[in-house]
Amino acid sequence: MSEIVNHICEFITTALANTSFEAPPLLVVAYSGGVDSSLLLHALHSFREQTSTAVHAVHVHHGLSDNADTWLRHCQSECDKLTIPLNHYHVAVNDGARKSLEAEARDARYKVLHEFCHANNGVLLLGQHAEDQLETVLLQLKRGAGPQGLSGMGAQHWRNGVLTLRPMLALQKSDIVDAANRLDLQWVNDESNADDRYDRNFLRNQIIPALSERWPQLSKTALRSAQLCAEQTALVTEQAEIYLCQCLVTDTQLKGAELLTLSKNWQRAVLRQWFTKQSVLLPSQAQLAQIENMLLAKQDATPEVSFSWGKVARFNGYLYWLPKRTIFIPKNINVNNNADTELFWLNEPLTLRVTTEGLLSFTIKTGVSGLRVKPQGAQISKLLKDWFKQWKIPTWERAEVPILFLDDVAVALIVNQNIVALNTLPSNVTLELVSTE
Repeated sequence: MSEIVNHICEFITTALANTSFEAPPLLVVAYSGGVDSSLLLHALHSFREQTSTAVHAVHVHHGLSDNADTWLRHCQSECDKLTIPLNHYHVAVNDGARKSLEAEARDARYKVLHEFCHANNGVLLLGQHAEDQLETVLLQLKRGAGPQGLSGMGAQHWRNGVLTLRPMLALQKSDIVDAANRLDLQWVNDESNADDRYDRNFLRNQIIPALSERWPQLSKTALRSAQLCAEQTALVTEQAEIYLCQCLVTDTQLKGAELLTLSKNWQRAVLRQWFTKQSVLLPSQAQLAQIENMLLAKQDATPEVSFSWGKVARFNGYLYWLPKRTIFIPKNINVNNNADTELFWLNEPLTLRVTTEGLLSFTIKTGVSGLRVKPQGAQISKLLKDWFKQWKIPTWERAEVPILFLDDVAVALIVNQNIVALNTLPSNVTLELVSTE
């Protein structure tokens, strides 16, 4: 066994020993057919022989190269030699406007790999090496990333609920190629790697060779810097999570006053952690500044910051996470006597149960404007919008409030998962809310 193969096997052994699984995991190699994944596949074959651990390979056919079918046949042939099952998938990548072909292909590839691992209790193994890490750090530097971005790729981490291992991250590309040649491995070469229109290729072909000629140890020192950034990021994240828990009302609501007790730097860290927990892209510096300014707005103001997924809004001193609503909210629903009506559009889905004696005509309405009501126990009647202010109902929820009408008279409404009866509610009518979750 070569020294590098032994290194890979020891890395995997240590990683698996530090992680517990209910059942023995399947080791899943992302196998492109290139030299890096070919050496990794060979090492996993050796690991299987030593430990009897199940190994599968997954090949993603992007369809971007005329040689893609040839690569797939090569991968199948090599897996057959090693008796390693190959699972291959075709994906469609949008190469129209070059939005970012690299990113599109990467996202499609990871989607397949993660879905396969989820379905098969898999641990994902990737063949990135030290020069790949250097490329990643330089790309993040170009984008103006902070310590988290400059941490680069983790040798061992969880992503989308999948344990991801990069056993070769500390190895040099030249050592990998040398080991593959000594083992007489066969691999394919992707011609797109020579296309310097793509940022990563430009760095790999034009920039890094010159940097490495001047500073031969650059990839190793960059790896060390990435590890230090990762350590600092872990410390910040740990404390930010503590502060976030102190600020949370629910997963989608933060106490603005609590957040304001923190320094500006910790406010930003907590907000980033909030975004991370929601599994969306982190906000830009400008967007973070906008959210911070929302905390200082006038008490009766309802500022908001929009994102592709929805918006963050402030109301009554709280920050709310508001994804875009795609559900249809009915304007009118006829309610049958002694029947249940599902209020499916509410944050907490509820069913309204109306029990009556005799035949009465009930309707649920939303988005009613100009309505004046007098809740049971109130001394005066006011416009509904004024009651909403008094009850501190967020502005974006008001049009969704279900109002129960008997004929043309409002008899009850539902706010904060409670029924608010109006003075006109007949004595022979019983209302009940039942959670549908």
